Amino acid sequence: MSKSKTRSFVVAALVSAWVVSAGAQDPRTGPKLDNPTKVAVLAIIDTARAQGIPVEPLMEKMYEGLGKGADGPKIVAAVRNLALEMSLAHSALGAVASTDEIKAAASAMHAGVPAVELGKLKKQSGLRRSLTLPFTVLADIVSRGVPVGTAANAIRSLVGAGAKDKEINDFQRNVKADIQQGAPPAAAAETRAKASGEKKPEKSDKPEEMDKIKL
Repeated sequence: MSKSKTRSFVVAALVSAWVVSAGAQDPRTGPKLDNPTKVAVLAIIDTARAQGIPVEPLMEKMYEGLGKGADGPKIVAAVRNLALEMSLAHSALGAVASTDEIKAAASAMHAGVPAVELGKLKKQSGLRRSLTLPFTVLADIVSRGVPVGTAANAIRSLVGAGAKDKEINDFQRNVKADIQQGAPPAAAAETRAKASGEKKPEKSDKPEEMDKIKL
């Protein structure tokens, strides 16, 4: 079997395995990649796999391009760009990062967030929680005009305060609403992060007085 045929066979095997495991649309029922595009995509996947980068998001990007009717060169470029962003995200987050975290971090980088900022967030949180949602929200608010530094500081303060997913979702929704109503993006993020990070006053049972009553 020739080298090109071997690579095409491997591509088909990878695609089929991914379709079965991820429940994606069977490529045989939709648009198909031409051979040069298959070879180029396989080369990107080979490199990503060797670097320990999850390949499922790359396959998703390929199918997204097919679904939109993009030509081969555009599909290859999109997959290559995502692989590069995921590679940088993987390096910044470390081996403990999950596939979803790396994918979300890549989206944040695509929105303009430097990998170093993502690394700081991961280092801050350690293994205490997944940063998939924080990274996703970070990408979203940056895309809405919140300056990268302001957005990163807001998310960092929420994560540092132990904000739950619901609180982070509320923060995202409120920032979006404020911006839509005309608030400056930076001010919206700062105000909402401060409000979310404020601790509720703890209830006091006045133990000394309770002891006196018991006596």
